[in-house]
Amino acid sequence: MPIVGHGEREQEVRELEGGLRSGERPKSVESWFEKRGLIPPNYTSEIPGEWDSLVVGAIRSDYQKTRIERMAHRLGVSIHTPLWHHDSESHMRDLVAHGFSLKITSVSSGGLGEDWVGRVIDERSLGELIALSASHRFHVDGEGGEYETIVLDGPCFRYPIHVMGEVIWEGSRGMLSISEAGPSTSSDK
Repeated sequence: MPIVGHGEREQEVRELEGGLRSGERPKSVESWFEKRGLIPPNYTSEIPGEWDSLVVGAIRSDYQKTRIERMAHRLGVSIHTPLWHHDSESHMRDLVAHGFSLKITSVSSGGLGEDWVGRVIDERSLGELIALSASHRFHVDGEGGEYETIVLDGPCFRYPIHVMGEVIWEGSRGMLSISEAGPSTSSDK
């Protein structure tokens, strides 16, 4: 059930909690895209029935994990963090090896230039990323905020996601301003 917040620290948790309390409403995913002037996907992810736990992809941030644990306690649900304290390099190698396609949507670390914004992490680019993380001393999995990604495909995806956008570069950091997103038309799945 995708619940998306606005990125402000405590507001983000309140929005997530509010969304979880109310449940996913029809058209809410499409509405999120439309409010941002984006073309929404032609599908909505719905999970029928009740839920009693959260699975969180936290790897290293005690701050994030603690905030989510407190929220789960208030909601009366269990929380599972299967990736907690996994080795950074092994985690990234596993993602690539298991068929996940990740696109870098922003960079804010020394060693990661404009050419990394919009780049897909594959075996070759992961090798470069590992070398850069060693020489510039950043987390290879981006867990320190060095970069952000969007998942475009994976073993659990029905179709890959295709995104279009432009790179916005501001001196030593940049982001991919996504103007369009939707299912890819060139899929073998």
